[in-house]
Amino acid sequence: MVRLLYNTGDRTGAEELLQRMIDDPASDGEHVFATDFYARKFGGRRTGIYTELLRSGRTITVDDTHRGNPEAGVAGVLRREGTKVFFTENMLWHTLFGLLFWDELFESTRMPSGFDWLPHCLKDRSFRRLFAVTIDEKLAAIASGASLPLILRTVAAKWGRPNGIFGWDHVQVEALRELLEGFDPTAIASIVRSMCDDFRGMGDGFPDLMLVQDGKASFLEVKAEGDVIRRNQLTRLRQLGAAGIIAEIGRVDYRFDPEQDYVVVDIETTGSWSNGDRITEIGAVKVRNHCVVDEWHSLINPQRSIPAKIVHLIGITNEMVRDAPVFAEIADRFMEFMGDGIFVAHNVSFDYGFMAYEFERIARRFRFPKLCTCAGMRRRYPGHKSYGLGKLCEIYGISLDNHHRALCDARATVQLLNLINKKRSEEGHLEAA
Repeated sequence: MVRLLYNTGDRTGAEELLQRMIDDPASDGEHVFATDFYARKFGGRRTGIYTELLRSGRTITVDDTHRGNPEAGVAGVLRREGTKVFFTENMLWHTLFGLLFWDELFESTRMPSGFDWLPHCLKDRSFRRLFAVTIDEKLAAIASGASLPLILRTVAAKWGRPNGIFGWDHVQVEALRELLEGFDPTAIASIVRSMCDDFRGMGDGFPDLMLVQDGKASFLEVKAEGDVIRRNQLTRLRQLGAAGIIAEIGRVDYRFDPEQDYVVVDIETTGSWSNGDRITEIGAVKVRNHCVVDEWHSLINPQRSIPAKIVHLIGITNEMVRDAPVFAEIADRFMEFMGDGIFVAHNVSFDYGFMAYEFERIARRFRFPKLCTCAGMRRRYPGHKSYGLGKLCEIYGISLDNHHRALCDARATVQLLNLINKKRSEEGHLEAA
């Protein structure tokens, strides 16, 4: 229609239609077309509500090691500032909806098939009509602040039951509590009411993070450089705002962040096959602003014999680890030490791979941004024949008195990290200038 108006000489009509499309597009594609056409045909770029919203967001400086997972970087920065952060996106709202209306969705209706767990009443939008009375009662419970006990009873009674609304491994009871107690309850009820009317239409676009500080809660949609706001995200931000729920944009500015925690890790193992061999020792050193702020170390019982050649190489014997804790017993302590840190190691894929497999064996998720000091030294200090830890320590005068023991190697790797981060810091200053 825009092209037709323009080609028939109605430039005013074409421009007005383009402006409406830019401000309230029917799709992401329509927004791209409208902004491009307006720029080409009307001699300038009209800033639409998408761009205005992005520009209005606050800027959050995040260490560039978090590229690819900016939400985790933002969460770490905000936690350092004393904010409680929950990863929410769509799952928090799905969980609230599914737990609150479990009986109506999964006890009072039949599933379409054993392979499709989404109730048909949500597909054809008949949910509100079929269960109007109980829906109104539960919305009133939300508005009065009395819905949390209902939800907790469902969690206790139905835990693990398959459903097409949410995954039990994503249920965050503390986040649900903050959602129901940290916002105006009538505002939460308003959003849930919209989900009752059109669950599929409200199925996505919710902000990435929920923030709680000084008893006040808000939502944050994280956008890194090059990201755009999709139409469903814009719609959801508008809905939350209209309900009285603070929901903002956080624009990520990637650069070296000296306040970021780096956890330099070294492990010793029974062999080189991460899917079959096991860890015998972990050494970790936490670095902030180029300084060591904490250390962590433990021998690990690998629950198998250490080969003689490995004993000879690293000096850890079967007797030394016989009474050491097994990995499952130290997993929580190591995760607490990691916090929101970046996982650093020399040849990081080796150490990270072993750690990930150990956590997988105990059905735990292990996911952190990574930095490899071997690759970092190759990039920023080129020209050496060897980039092994021992050779680099010799070249740069770094102490390595007990090579192949975890904490000693981790401490030496810290010095390489500081060399790398010094260059990264200088590069950031040059870009800023």
